[in-house]
Amino acid sequence: MSIVRQLAPGQAAGLHRRLALLVLVIVVAGGPWAQRPLLDFYTRHFYIERSESDLLRWVTQAAFSPGWDVSADRYAGTGALIANDLSVLVLLAALVLLISWLSARGGPGWGGCLTVGVLTALLANLAGLGLLVALVDDAPLAPADTLAVNLGRGSLIFGLALGVLLALLFARPPRGPAPRRTGSRPGRPHHAEGRPSVTTAPLNMPVGREPGDVTRYLCAAAYVDERFADRVVEDVLADEAGAVAPSPGVDLEAVARHCLAAQDLRHARDLRLTAAFAVVALLAPVWLVGVRVMLSAVRQTGGRPSLATRGRHQPDGGTLLRLGVTAGVVAFLALTCGIAFSSLPVDGFPAWLLGTYLAGVPAVLASLGAAAFAYVTVVRHDLDVDRLLRTTLTRKTCTTQPADKAHRPQWVTDRMETVKDARDGNVTVYSGYAPYVGYTATSSQWSLAVPLLPAENAVGLRSHPAGPRPFTTVDIVGHLRERLRSVAAPETDGAARTAEEEALASLTVEDRVFVNGTTIGTDDRFTSTTTLAPVALLPAETVEKIMLRPTGTVRHCLAVHVPMWGGDVVPSTFLHLATVGSTLHLHIDHHVLGPVRAAYHVVDRLDGSLSAAGKRGLLANAVLHTGPALVSAPFRALRHARFDARRLRRMGDELTAIEQDPLYDYGARVSVRELALSPDYHNYFQVLDAQRIISLVERHTFAAVRDFLDSHGYDTTDFRAQQQTILNQGLIQQGGTSIIGNQAIGAGATATQNFPKQAGATAPGSAGVPGQ
Repeated sequence: MSIVRQLAPGQAAGLHRRLALLVLVIVVAGGPWAQRPLLDFYTRHFYIERSESDLLRWVTQAAFSPGWDVSADRYAGTGALIANDLSVLVLLAALVLLISWLSARGGPGWGGCLTVGVLTALLANLAGLGLLVALVDDAPLAPADTLAVNLGRGSLIFGLALGVLLALLFARPPRGPAPRRTGSRPGRPHHAEGRPSVTTAPLNMPVGREPGDVTRYLCAAAYVDERFADRVVEDVLADEAGAVAPSPGVDLEAVARHCLAAQDLRHARDLRLTAAFAVVALLAPVWLVGVRVMLSAVRQTGGRPSLATRGRHQPDGGTLLRLGVTAGVVAFLALTCGIAFSSLPVDGFPAWLLGTYLAGVPAVLASLGAAAFAYVTVVRHDLDVDRLLRTTLTRKTCTTQPADKAHRPQWVTDRMETVKDARDGNVTVYSGYAPYVGYTATSSQWSLAVPLLPAENAVGLRSHPAGPRPFTTVDIVGHLRERLRSVAAPETDGAARTAEEEALASLTVEDRVFVNGTTIGTDDRFTSTTTLAPVALLPAETVEKIMLRPTGTVRHCLAVHVPMWGGDVVPSTFLHLATVGSTLHLHIDHHVLGPVRAAYHVVDRLDGSLSAAGKRGLLANAVLHTGPALVSAPFRALRHARFDARRLRRMGDELTAIEQDPLYDYGARVSVRELALSPDYHNYFQVLDAQRIISLVERHTFAAVRDFLDSHGYDTTDFRAQQQTILNQGLIQQGGTSIIGNQAIGAGATATQNFPKQAGATAPGSAGVPGQ
């Protein structure tokens, strides 16, 4: 896929139009009809009238930079004409390539446009000078110092003017003020009441369906997304003093081990790429830019998008042929540039910097060899990753524990124990304001306060002469726990389960304690004797004491999770109950963990061994990321090599802070599951199922509380009224503004509606979506 094809169709079309306009402006400005009057002005003003205006002279000379012609009348022979015209072609090609590359990454700003203008002007002038020396014997040149000054000055003046033109055509608009953060998920419109905020996108990617699928997807993410693996290792494993956020439905230990294995695999690749990088840097440092440009030029022919609209196929043999032809042309141009550069009148340090010594042969050979070696290295790495995904992470071959042969230090083993405890524990130590780290932001919440009054019969007498039976929070939480568990495993008397009962089979009910990480430094309940991180599992007796005393920063919730779609969608409900005096307080928080990114589902496309068509696709795709991998390899390899030193320095600082700061924050700040969240749902029924489960848990919760109060002789009239308000209208309005559908409630209320965009050929304004 070319750089331009990475943009959306509308964006690509606009970019093509602006590129065409840019080329047209430069061609017109450099044409004979514009350059000959400029030459006449220069001759009259500076040779006949003898003007002494240096600034005007410099500007006029810079304006000759894009000049081209078809006649050699203005030049010292045909060779000089060819050299000049070829330098203009170099200018246009470099501009198109760099602007396309920057536009695919969000577009250049004003600084980027000015930089591109100056660099391309300098490159074109250097190419023109080198070609002039190579093609014209005894070419009349100024002394070396004067030539260098004129070359740099002209490139700067013309480059700045060109940069202004680029900025007017391509500079991205300035960003407005950052939107206010809300509780909704990034990238999704916020819905105020009870429904998960959702954006739909046309995706052609498998969705989860079997238990454990989400763990496979996150293990695959370690290999297909370098940033995900780095975040897990740096922010979860290496943060030895911090708690680990829970991730419902995910085997956190398996994901962490795959992230370590993926880093080792990439480090081996980066070391080989660093060697290639170093060879070019030692022989001709400036040619590192040339290698990057060469790889980007070959990348432009890296496969045409499929014409299929309901699926995708691998590139055919013609794509590889185009790649080979393009590589050959690029190699020839590199050789030509090397010869041209070798003719520059420079020596010493500049000659080494530009690689002009020994006729430029070492620089060219090193650059071509580095590019080829980098491509082969990336292909080998991609083949290893593909083989690993096919043999360990598909549904047929799933073994989430990697075959990790590396010797891990003791701190990794100890931290893995903490990760396992977090997976099986009942404590969430959070950092900051919101306690529900690992479950995304709250999608809806309700709070009810029920007065505990004796129930009365129809004639106004107490229904229980002895009065209502007292109870504690532990009693009502136990009743609610058993009621919800019975929903997950109903008595069927041998009959087949319904579809709803099958969906609820994954329902889990657990007690979970939430505590702020800055408040546990002196609390023995959360202090571990074996690790710096706080404990993740409290005994039942301690949990019951927290239920009975709901004060301070330590609170208990009854958590209900229903992993669906293979764990790709997890609706969660947190129920906090407390009896204070003669009042029962019930707070309900609903959360919906959406699916992980579509790219992580790639393992469900892999079946069996790699086919010939798959190999062609892998060879073509390797071209796309060879250049970025080569350029970043030394920095990634250095960062990986310094990981232990960085971790030790960090832990030293953390230990000092623990000793000196009584409010040291032990809370979890990063959730592995939330790191992988997709900005889009992949299937309409994922949203529908999440809404249905939340509604079901909510109704069973209300029914269980009502039955408990009735059986203990308490009046439930007020509770039923509040329940009906929530179930029928979806809200209790206590100030502020709420929007439901097209209705607004509250002072000065307004209402708007947001509908997810439909995908497909029938969608209004549909222009197609680039392939994944």
